[in-house]
This record gives sequence, C-alpha cells and structure tokens, in this order.
Amino acid sequence: MKKISLLLVAMGSVLLGACNNGTTTSNLTLNQVQQDNLNFFQVGAGVNAQTFMPYDTIYVDKTTHQVTRNSGFFNTTETGLYLNILQLIAEGNLTSSFISPDQAVAQMLVITQELLDLQNTPGKAWTGLFYWPYNIESNGAIVPGSSTIPDVDNSNLDFSLAAVIGAYQNSSDPLRKKIATQAATIVNNQREGWTEIGKHTRGQQFPNDGGCQACVAAGWDTKTDKQLGYYIDRMANESRLSPLWMLIQGYTSESGAFTQMPIFSNVTTFATGESVTAELTWDGTMFQLLLPRILLREDQLIPNYAQLFNNYVAVQQQYIESNGIIAFLSASSATNDNYYGDFGAPSLNECYVQGWCKLPPFINGTPHATGLVALENPGLSLQYFNRLYQCSNTLTPYGLYDAIGLNCETGTELISLDQGMLVLGLAGNTIANYVTDYIQSVGKWESVQALYQHYQPVPLH
Repeated sequence: MKKISLLLVAMGSVLLGACNNGTTTSNLTLNQVQQDNLNFFQVGAGVNAQTFMPYDTIYVDKTTHQVTRNSGFFNTTETGLYLNILQLIAEGNLTSSFISPDQAVAQMLVITQELLDLQNTPGKAWTGLFYWPYNIESNGAIVPGSSTIPDVDNSNLDFSLAAVIGAYQNSSDPLRKKIATQAATIVNNQREGWTEIGKHTRGQQFPNDGGCQACVAAGWDTKTDKQLGYYIDRMANESRLSPLWMLIQGYTSESGAFTQMPIFSNVTTFATGESVTAELTWDGTMFQLLLPRILLREDQLIPNYAQLFNNYVAVQQQYIESNGIIAFLSASSATNDNYYGDFGAPSLNECYVQGWCKLPPFINGTPHATGLVALENPGLSLQYFNRLYQCSNTLTPYGLYDAIGLNCETGTELISLDQGMLVLGLAGNTIANYVTDYIQSVGKWESVQALYQHYQPVPLH
C-alpha cells in the first residue's frame, strides 16, 4: 500500500494541471491568501460600522465586485472568531492594512462591552446565554432574531473568550486587562444558563431507550420555555466543544458525547485499489472535523491525531478530484445563491452511511475548508489555493467567494463564519495555545486530556 502522505502529494499534483484560465500563481503564499481574505473584515464591508459586529453574509457582485447588500445579522460564533482575529492583530501575529494593533484593542473593548450589555438587558439574552442570531437595526441596536439559544454558538464564543482571557488575564496593559475582565464576566454571567441546560439530558427524557443517557440538550427555546428537541450526541461534530465547555466550567459532571457515543470509522477504496480507513463526521465536512481545532490543541489531545487527519483529508481529496471540484468540502453556500448545505464526502458522512440522510443534490467546494487543511498540512492547502487563484473570477476585494463549483463557477456570497475559519486556519496554533493557557489556569487541562482519550474511532461495520 502507498503511504497516505504520498497519495496526498500525488493527487494535488494531478489537480494542479487543470484549468489555467486565470493568472499565474507560482509566487502565491498562504500569507497572501490570509491577507486577501482578511479584507472581508473591513468596517463597512463585512463588519458593521456602528457595532463592529461581523455580518453573517455579504453579497459581492460578480462583475463590479461591489458589496450589493448584507444579511443584517450575526451569530456569536462569528463574533468570537472575529475577536480572535482582532487579538492576533493586536499582538502582532497578523498584520492588517486597515486595522492597527491599537484599533484592534479598541474594537475588542467595544465588542466585549456590547456582549455584556446584551446579557444585562432584559430580553436580549437568556440567563447569560446568547440568542441565534442577532439582528443589527439601522440605528445600531442589536436585537434577538429568534427564540433559539444554541449550545454550539454559545460554547464557540466561550472558547474564543477563553483565548482572550488566557492571553490577557495577567497583562500589565490596563486596556488588555479590561478586555480580559469583561470576557471573564461574560463567561461567569452564563453560569445559570449552562447549569439549567446541563440538567436536561437524554436520559431524563428517554430513560429506557439505551441511548446516550448523559448527552445534554442542544439548547433552549425561550418561546416555548423548553429545551431544544435534540441533543449534543457526537464527538465527531463541530458541536463537541459544547459539552466540553460545560465540563470545564463544572456545569455537568459527565459528557455523554465523549464517553457514551462511539466515533465510527469507514473504509473507502480508491480507484487505485488502495483502501483507507477514516473517521466519520455527521456530514463528512471539513469544518465538523476542524473548527474545534482552531480553538483547542486537539492535535495534542486526540490519540493518533496525525493519522486521523491525513486519512480524512485523503478521502475528501479523492472525492473532490473525481468530481472536478477544486476546493475541499464543508458546510457552505452554493453557486446558485439559493442553497446552503453540508457538502461532504459521502463515505465520510455518518448520516448518509447509516442510511438516515440523503446527499445534497449537488456539491460545491469552499475556500475555508481548504484553509482549515493548513492547520496540519500547509503545503497541501497551498496547492489547492493555487488552483483557486488560477481561476480568474474567484477572488473579490473582500476575499474568495464562499462557493466554488465546476469550471470555477461561484456564487456571490462571502460568509463571516467561513472567512473567520479561513483566516484563523492559516494562523497556526496561537489562539488554541491561549485557550490552553486558560484551561490550565482553571485547573482543568488534565480533565480535558482524559476526556479526549475516548476520541478513538471504531469500525462502523
């Protein structure tokens, strides 16, 4: 059998030979890709000028490359990732042509204060936890856009805040110290909400069905004043940070998603005859595997991490090559601007492999998935960015279009979450290291290490 690393290089070389309808990219670097996509976060483009909150989506005309409209709302995962981008700029780990380090610090102060204001204003948060999404009104007011309080977006924000606290809690600079204090207050204000959600487990509602008894509810609905109707019941999913955060903070005593639900693996056979065993995520997407990796050193926590990563990427890579797609797959918008889907490799898609779900009607690649690959394999990531840049129409003044289809086809959307993952995926381990500092400061790193020993896939069949 060929080694997976050789397979990755060979497949990348094959793809680079196709579709030279754009400019020469022989000098392209991941730093240039990062800078191009950081441009999304300009005030007045991807960032609201009154609140400094990042818009969920902006729409960029394919001909004029002007922003034609924005979504008018944001979610707290996007806010957290933007805080981490500002943090990198403030500390000189990331250079911006439009935000100075001092301006980044000032924006972080404003954003953390706005989050505190939401928590302290009746109807703007629920026992400290945030809604999904928030609308930004014309006067700059921030108001809930639904009655949903999701675990996943709240915990993603909390891990981003943990990076801020980990970096600044011992700072001698009064502004950075204030940012850390505000971030810690936001986290502490959520105690009642997380404690309440932690009481609602699958075992409480279905005590005799033999399922994941300790899996917690996925959130709360303030309209019905009840838990959401599903549970955080997968490790191999982007939502795994939710039960982990609840354990770090002491809001639950056990994480069923880590201890009671297995991760499954599946065998994929390539056209060469080589077989690869790779873990299954819920939809076979890249962000379900790697979004948590931006915020946590899972490469130091997951047993056999390098092999798990390489095999998963190899299967996705084989699938996109066989379908003529030039970017890796993840949840993204579509080239028709009328669809948002979890685009993944079928043989990595647990829901599909188990026979529970159908595949999307088509597939699109997305640049942020390609950026996430750089967390562990920057060379492979650069190969695919070269392919994207060889297309003449994929790059806008605000970054790469979110959806990439056949023959370099694009949509018009750029999404804050995806741009944040792309920029941070190319930024290395700095943010995750700050989170480690925070977890160690609260005395829970050994507990996290112990939990991750359960992250070991078992064969599905």
